[in-house]
Amino acid sequence: MTFQRHSAVIIPGAGVVAGDGAYSVYADQGGRGSHWNRMFRVVLFFLLAILIGHVSAESGLRSFLPGSLAAIKQAREGRPFILVFWSADCVSCVKELDALSQSLAKHPDLNVVMIATDEPSFEDAVEAVLDRYGLTRVENWIFGDPDAQRLRREVDSSWLGELPRSYFYDTAHRRRAHSGALSVQQIEDWLAAAKP
Repeated sequence: MTFQRHSAVIIPGAGVVAGDGAYSVYADQGGRGSHWNRMFRVVLFFLLAILIGHVSAESGLRSFLPGSLAAIKQAREGRPFILVFWSADCVSCVKELDALSQSLAKHPDLNVVMIATDEPSFEDAVEAVLDRYGLTRVENWIFGDPDAQRLRREVDSSWLGELPRSYFYDTAHRRRAHSGALSVQQIEDWLAAAKP
């Protein structure tokens, strides 16, 4: 491979293209074009990983994708937790967020995972609602796949998308689903039953 300074633009695997003041690369015809294709894919992969990580690092929201539920359960192996699906524009969800906020104030160790079913473009609205109810300290996710139905099916094939939707997991990770806003009393009852 030869590097020369002249008026050309580098296009991997395509030879030299006229341009102004760039370094160009002359690739032999010995299959090095495929090398550039691999390099391009590797760079693209890392850029996408950085962008996906940017959502979590910047906002504190993790991207809920296929396989995320398994990771959530694995991280809580042997421990009970409540999994809550909600949305920033869901009126009924506000009652549940208030109940969760009250319960967390009384039981700071309450293991709650919240997943906003909103698209990533609603990240600011989701964070504002979480902040308003003091729920930024719990583990928070946002749907990261444009196919929300696929994500719902992975969670529960009988879930049609109604919100809020909560799942009470016991220590063996058997779960009980609940549609509609949870009350403080329902959370208290679950906590009492979940204690060994």
